[in-house]
This record gives sequence, C-alpha cells and structure tokens, in this order.
Amino acid sequence: MMNKSSSNNIATDKESNDYEIPIGDNFKLNARKKLGSGAFGDIYFGTNTKLGEDVAIKLEPTKAKHPQLFYESKLYMALQGGGNFSIILVGIPNIHWCGSQGNYNIMVIDLLGPSLEDLFNYCKRKFTLKTVLMLADQMVIIF
Repeated sequence: MMNKSSSNNIATDKESNDYEIPIGDNFKLNARKKLGSGAFGDIYFGTNTKLGEDVAIKLEPTKAKHPQLFYESKLYMALQGGGNFSIILVGIPNIHWCGSQGNYNIMVIDLLGPSLEDLFNYCKRKFTLKTVLMLADQMVIIF
C-alpha cells in the first residue's frame, strides 16, 4: 500500500503526555520505543491498530539531502516478488504502508526480531563458526 501524502502531522504537543502517534489510518508509532537509527532515519516500535500486531515504523525527514525510503520500499517489494504477497521470504519484511506524513517519509514494515548487531552483542561480540555458517546459509537462500 503506497500513499504519498497525508494531512496528519506526526509531531506531538510538547505539553502532552501522548507518546503514541497515529501513522496513516491503521498504525500508531510509540515515540518512547526507538528500535534503532542510522544515516537515513530512525526506526520505532509501532502497532497495527486494526489487527493488534507489532510493526516497525521507519521515519526519514522529507527534507533529507538524499531521500532513500521510497527506494528501500521498492527494493523490499521487488525482493518479495513485485508486490505478490503470496510469496513469503524469511528475513525480508512485508511493507504494510509507505507514504509521507507531516515532515517525514514513513514506511511501516514487519517487526522481524533482534538485529544482527543485537545478536552479536548477546554472544559477547564473538560468533561461533556454526553461527557464521548458519547466517551465510540464510543469506544465500534469500539471494
């Protein structure tokens, strides 16, 4: 589902205790649960309000010097078979919603689990040979 514009603003009132921000028609972003950040934006924990499922919500400022979010969404769709959602690939998130809202480009995707860095830290920053081979096997299967 692609939606390039919305009149809703995702900024919260500074005096408000409300930390759940509506995204699109079916999602809420939890501003207190940041999952990660990178060069192109931040990822937050969110909820599909109609289904009650957990999702990840990625935000990128609309004024980013090199916006990447819509390209990323197209890549995910291509990896999933061009939008044919009957094909499910493990490790590739489904896109639930993508569009612009307020001052942000937003992509709502499946919440997959811990990141590779989280797992690496959990293993005291040292993977066993077995773990490395299992990761390599998953990467080969996906691509």
